[in-house]
Amino acid sequence: MNIRDLEYFDCLCETRSFTKAAEKLFISQPSVTLAINRLEKELGSKLVIRSHSNKEIQITESGHILRKRAENILHEINEVKLEIKKLDSKKIKLGIPPIIGAYFFPKFISELIQNGFIENIEFVQAGSLKMKELLLTGQIDIALMGSLEPINDEAIKSHLLKKDNFVICVGKDNHLIDNEVLNFSKLKYEQFIVLEDGYLHNSVLKRLLKRDKIEPQKVYYAHEIQTAKSLIAANLGVGIMIKMAVEKMQDISTIELENKIDFYISIATKKGHYSTKIEKDIIKIIIDKNEELERVL
Repeated sequence: MNIRDLEYFDCLCETRSFTKAAEKLFISQPSVTLAINRLEKELGSKLVIRSHSNKEIQITESGHILRKRAENILHEINEVKLEIKKLDSKKIKLGIPPIIGAYFFPKFISELIQNGFIENIEFVQAGSLKMKELLLTGQIDIALMGSLEPINDEAIKSHLLKKDNFVICVGKDNHLIDNEVLNFSKLKYEQFIVLEDGYLHNSVLKRLLKRDKIEPQKVYYAHEIQTAKSLIAANLGVGIMIKMAVEKMQDISTIELENKIDFYISIATKKGHYSTKIEKDIIKIIIDKNEELERVL
């Protein structure tokens, strides 16, 4: 069975037209027709029904079966190409959400430099919610990911590195500053500072607002955490952030949530993904260094 024939068939299924498939593939229409004829002859079954009254073709039951398998085959072939290309380049794409990159990852940099791996790493930055998509689509090789519970996904292999929690953040002049613990419902009359979509912080705030049926006075959206922290410090509103990002700031105070919301940081790869020796070494350095630091703490 010819791989190119499968590519043509998959495109035909997508466009439902021999003409459109040929245009999309930049080939002649007879080339598509010949590919489908070869597949039908080899399989001994009709894959598509050509209708003269309707320009769109119909996919038969046999065609649906083949397309499902063909998609898997083409995906695996693309994965092979990417992995071999990666071997030749010796570059590893490491995904790091901005907050994890700023407040958690720096402790590993010197170790990676000492072992000569920092030059092999190409950093890709995106929020934790986007990071999963990048990992599963093969756009990154390794990810440091934040999640609201330990990762339990059949498509992802992960190792838990750290557990943190979300806290209420207020400026030093805020009227809530004397509270050590607060129920989120007490914030019903507050203005909020929140990071934009793509960050778990945004999802957490939305969930809390919905749970307690709070219609906020106003919500200010910040693209970067430094901007969000500056707005909180200026007492423009209240924020919900992970503790490690704000606990050492002099102009922001943290208040524990009465019902704690945990935040987990894990290092992850896609299951079935071929890990090169460099990838394995990088992951091992991060895990070993993290365990060493945790023992000290």
